[in-house]
Amino acid sequence: MFFLRFAMPPLDSATARSFLGAFLVACLMTNSAWADQGEAVQLVPRADQNLMRVRIELDVKGNVNVPDNPLVSRQSELTLPIKSDATFDYEERYLRPPQVDPRSEVPTVERYYHKASSSSQLNRNESTLQLRDSVRHVHVRRDSLPETIYAVDDYFSGDELALLRIPVSSAAVDQLLPVEAVKVGDKYRPPHEAIVALLNLSAVIGSDMELEVVSIDPRHVKMTLRGKVDGSVEGVPTVIRSIGKMVFDRQLGTTIWLAIALHETREIGKAEPGFDVAATIKMLRRPLSETIALAATPPKLDSGRPIPEERIFVDLQSKQVGVGVLLDRRWKMMTDVPGSTVLRMIDTDRSIAQCNLRPLAKLEPGKQLTLEAFQQDSRRTLGEQFSEFVEAEQRVSATGLRVLRVVAQGAVEGVPIQWTILHFSDDSGRRVLATFTMSADSVETFAGADVQFADSLRLLPTASGSLETAGTHSASSPAATVAAARNSGAGSEERVQSASDLR
Repeated sequence: MFFLRFAMPPLDSATARSFLGAFLVACLMTNSAWADQGEAVQLVPRADQNLMRVRIELDVKGNVNVPDNPLVSRQSELTLPIKSDATFDYEERYLRPPQVDPRSEVPTVERYYHKASSSSQLNRNESTLQLRDSVRHVHVRRDSLPETIYAVDDYFSGDELALLRIPVSSAAVDQLLPVEAVKVGDKYRPPHEAIVALLNLSAVIGSDMELEVVSIDPRHVKMTLRGKVDGSVEGVPTVIRSIGKMVFDRQLGTTIWLAIALHETREIGKAEPGFDVAATIKMLRRPLSETIALAATPPKLDSGRPIPEERIFVDLQSKQVGVGVLLDRRWKMMTDVPGSTVLRMIDTDRSIAQCNLRPLAKLEPGKQLTLEAFQQDSRRTLGEQFSEFVEAEQRVSATGLRVLRVVAQGAVEGVPIQWTILHFSDDSGRRVLATFTMSADSVETFAGADVQFADSLRLLPTASGSLETAGTHSASSPAATVAAARNSGAGSEERVQSASDLR
């Protein structure tokens, strides 16, 4: 959802109501009393106001619920306290077709982050993160939600991508505005489409969110909002309770301020843990007359075309095994512990494949494992589950590593399984093994993802700062794959390194 931190007990309904109520009282006390004046007015955002400066302050407290094995059960086995505060300062330009209702969804946003940073604590592990300069210029596609954000010149790391998942969208605030003229005391419920856009959900199943106009003057219209939303994010159910206020500037023709408290309870998914958190968000928006860091001329982007596949890779890095790889965003890092990293491909909360990464014992410089020996070792490791090899090849990757690749078929407990096993080595003798495991009916969806994996994998220093690694040479067996899966969501607190590891 977003970067999280702070240790607190689970939020029951009474605690949540107390927290949200205290927040609203504090908000209302920050300004002078809102006058009940003004006649019925139209709240129409300006269609030509497409350049904004936005500042967001986000504070999150709560708990993460981690299952023993999300592929088998969504029951929580481990609860970790979290706390996070983050600050965002950016300019954004809305790229939308001409002559459309300015309340409608903005399909594409161009954005430059002047600041994006967080300070987090997960259990007793503290961390800070700041967006790198190379990924400050981004494009945001909102024609399909949740939105997809990608950097123009580089690739996000997993942590950076998690940092930018803010629980409300500055590009969607004006979608909450009523179509009909309103006067003080009027109440209205925004359509589900506006709530999906604001909270960056996949769908809203039901909602009683309501906005009330509390004051109107020649410059401002002030409203409160509250309500419960039942929705989902990429197939995972979530419940959000909200309370807050917003201000529409009649002269500027846009919503300039939103202060909102959210209490979200999200179920455990196959790629991400569940959580029970309370977040406070303060958002300030101001129109800009000209760009600051963005180019003066808007880019030519066709929202009707798919995002170029190569732009939405994420740079997943294992500090423990010491590798980095570019993969599409269906891949999630489940664990990164000494001697083992587990990645999993999840598509709309459906598990497609798992990749187990392990370092191998270093060979003498100049020595290499032969393809024939690699096949024999792989067959021996798979044991009785092995049926046949369907592919075997060797080549040099785009990053200069020697790659041995075999594809084997077999069965585990009567279920047809395919393994794709990759052996990487360099001239110094350093080696890494990657084993992809999937059911036979997932092979088409997997679509040869190991090819992209092999060509982008690069060797990095390990967590100890050394390029030297140790281990034993063998392909990951089905039993080892199952054991790794069971350890992917739970275990000792040292296994959890950051909030992004839990996503």
